[in-house]
Amino acid sequence: MDATPVVVFDAVEKHYRGSLATEGDEAHAPDVVALASVSFTIEAGSFVAIVGPSGSGKSTLLNLMGALDRPSSGRILIHGQDLGGLDDNGLTRLRRDRIGFVFQFFNLVPTLSALENAMMPALLAGEKPRDVEAKATAALEQVGLAHRKRHRPDELSGGEMQRVAIARALVGDPPLLLADEPTGNLDSKTGEDILALLTGSATDKRTVVLVTHDPRIAERADRVLTIRDGRVDKDERRSPR
Repeated sequence: MDATPVVVFDAVEKHYRGSLATEGDEAHAPDVVALASVSFTIEAGSFVAIVGPSGSGKSTLLNLMGALDRPSSGRILIHGQDLGGLDDNGLTRLRRDRIGFVFQFFNLVPTLSALENAMMPALLAGEKPRDVEAKATAALEQVGLAHRKRHRPDELSGGEMQRVAIARALVGDPPLLLADEPTGNLDSKTGEDILALLTGSATDKRTVVLVTHDPRIAERADRVLTIRDGRVDKDERRSPR
């Protein structure tokens, strides 16, 4: 496994402004501290599970890692790029070119086929339709769904929709794949299939980081970060998959 860090968090904090204490009162409630001085690195090719109770800061951490939000303080580096030095356009390009996302609720466009959904991010990035279609078809084959590529989301099962979402994330061949509760809406058998896909996606050229409440996923990860009260409570490294 390449020891080059793909992700670096250096004393990262994230605070949210408190609500007004009373109507018309200029004094605000104390800030909500979602993350407090979080530091860690993630090496290339890792499969990392982020676990912890609800409200612990897991999703906040993943959003920061995916350049979807900015920290209140501290530094975040993705593939050596300091996110603090990027404007909004720079962050957009980083997400487009370097990061794939898989969400719990699939986020598929209901009027588009599986193939069209998988193609959409690359098309929006300006790639040629012919090239994108070939890559999207290959990604759907990779997740075992090429035979359903002309079907819309309402014609697919939950597991099939999540496979489309994974294919969509893989079309750009991102070196970093982030997943937020990817098995949360699936039955145990389908969730196991999706887990196998995600586990297989972690290679020397791709790092997979996911937030989960599912202990089966944590058991399969190379590394488990436990977040509690906005801090890294445990950092456990496991044997290779």
